[in-house]
Amino acid sequence: MIEVLLSSPLLTIQDTGRLGWRHLGVPRCGMMDELALRQGNLLLGNDEHAAGLEVTSAPVLLRFLQDSAVVLMGADMQASILDQDHKNTRLQGLLTGFVYQLAAGECLRLQAAKTPGQRGLLMVRGGCDVPVVLGSRSTDLMSGFGGLNGQALRAGDKIPIGQASHTPIHLKTGVRQHSWNHKLRVLSGPDFTKFDQHSRHALFEKSWMVTAQSNRMGLRLQGDSLQLNESSDKPSTRLLSIGVLPGLIQVPPDGQPILLAADAQTTGGYPAIASIISSDLWQLAYMTNGTRVRFAEVSLAEAHGLARHQQQQMNRLRDALRLRRSPA
Repeated sequence: MIEVLLSSPLLTIQDTGRLGWRHLGVPRCGMMDELALRQGNLLLGNDEHAAGLEVTSAPVLLRFLQDSAVVLMGADMQASILDQDHKNTRLQGLLTGFVYQLAAGECLRLQAAKTPGQRGLLMVRGGCDVPVVLGSRSTDLMSGFGGLNGQALRAGDKIPIGQASHTPIHLKTGVRQHSWNHKLRVLSGPDFTKFDQHSRHALFEKSWMVTAQSNRMGLRLQGDSLQLNESSDKPSTRLLSIGVLPGLIQVPPDGQPILLAADAQTTGGYPAIASIISSDLWQLAYMTNGTRVRFAEVSLAEAHGLARHQQQQMNRLRDALRLRRSPA
């Protein structure tokens, strides 16, 4: 069991998301950086899809009520391990991608990310054992279900810990997480040709700034105004609402794109100019206010190849860790 002594906004329980329910209006949710979640779980001997904590801001203070093994991924949250009175520091400067042991009663303190606004992830051996709702333990903040009581964690909350599938990796073995570069590869969207030539050119040739009006539902971008062809704005050609997914880039009437993220709604009526490929979606976790983003177009075949390559890397990591497991 983990006790939350000090929480921060949007500290939530997330796994790899809620699949197969969008036709009923249920978003996927899940960890913004699913790739890092899966890597951390593999290090701990968990199922890859086990739930962990997404840390959006700080400070956060957690007390572990049982001996535990943890892995931090994502942004460097300047973490340290404290005694049960959280006064004396036993270990500080915890590295991402390595397993650390906490004794019952010890506390884990997470400070502000070294790069403000970036997210951190915390996985614990056994995973956060909250109830499964519609196939996932992820917190859906908009609908108010999943996670722990369907809401962000608060001081006084206690999070059950489950049983790991395997033994954790040796403490001196870690994994190097992917580096984010804020260059997102995209496929042209269903409405790409409805935009004028300047807009189609600007999408790929100009940079876009992430604004403060961004969250887990979507990232609002600022840059050149993207406009439809004059013929596309006639009443007879206006769009009906369609199903939308995380990664889709919609363009509202003001011409400033919205990049849909993990908690994205399930339908939308704004024209869709492009869509981020699945292999790059994890980068959205590290795009903060003021970040400059660039888009690069790839073909569908290239997108499939990049997805296969990413899965092959995960398979190699899984096989390598299986060979290096420490004794139970």
